[in-house]
Amino acid sequence: GLASKGFVEGKNVKFDFQNAQADQSNLRNIATRFTGNKVDLIGAIATPAAQTMANATNKIPIVATAVTDFEIAKLVKSNDKPGTNVTGSSDMAPISSLLELIVKIYPNAKNVGVMYSSSEINSERQVQIFKEEAKKHNLNVREATASNVNDIQQTAQSLVGKVDLIYTPTDNTIASAVPALIKITEKAKLPVFAGEGGEVKGGATAAIAIDYYELGKIAGTMAADILEGKAKPETMPIQYQKNFKTVFNETAVKNLGLTIPADVKHELVK
Repeated sequence: GLASKGFVEGKNVKFDFQNAQADQSNLRNIATRFTGNKVDLIGAIATPAAQTMANATNKIPIVATAVTDFEIAKLVKSNDKPGTNVTGSSDMAPISSLLELIVKIYPNAKNVGVMYSSSEINSERQVQIFKEEAKKHNLNVREATASNVNDIQQTAQSLVGKVDLIYTPTDNTIASAVPALIKITEKAKLPVFAGEGGEVKGGATAAIAIDYYELGKIAGTMAADILEGKAKPETMPIQYQKNFKTVFNETAVKNLGLTIPADVKHELVK
């Protein structure tokens, strides 16, 4: 995204890449490093990183990505007009479209399990939307939360025999433990509909997929406008992905004996 606007590393921009390895103390140390070095802009990937950076500075521009709802996460005053030093691109998935896909493939489904992390506020927001949309299709929703990756298998097992399929939002905890989830659902022949395509590559049945590469490009072009002085985070609306792909996992489709309707345009991934 930055390169498309003429920012080339080694020529007119310098990157300082830091990975917190999902550790909050590491995140705080990185924030201290960035603010101490008085960087011109901070890029933050996912809600925990964005919140930690925002807590560390209200002066340095922050462009975040992979945050579902900036307003709910208290990063901005409004998604339309941030009013803070934070802006970026949202990974809000098309939940209503996913539910339409679910009922098209499983028209007799009655009970849907929802798995997410109880500590991620953006996951709670997606689940709230999912429940509201599920009512329109007369689906009963059973929630199951996992506080960390070690709870994933037990949480998944608690849904076996009680639901017709499982939905997982774009949730950092779930995304980091997809193999553990699939180990349970595959054995139980329980379909998993995910919020993002990475989980489908990991074994989930299907998704109307968020493209994190595309979201990164969107954030990069926003960062370029800020660095060039053309815009300020305070007045830059949160941006969203506009086009989505429907993806199915080839192995999951075979395991479930699933027939994908002919009018569902899709890609198969392994």
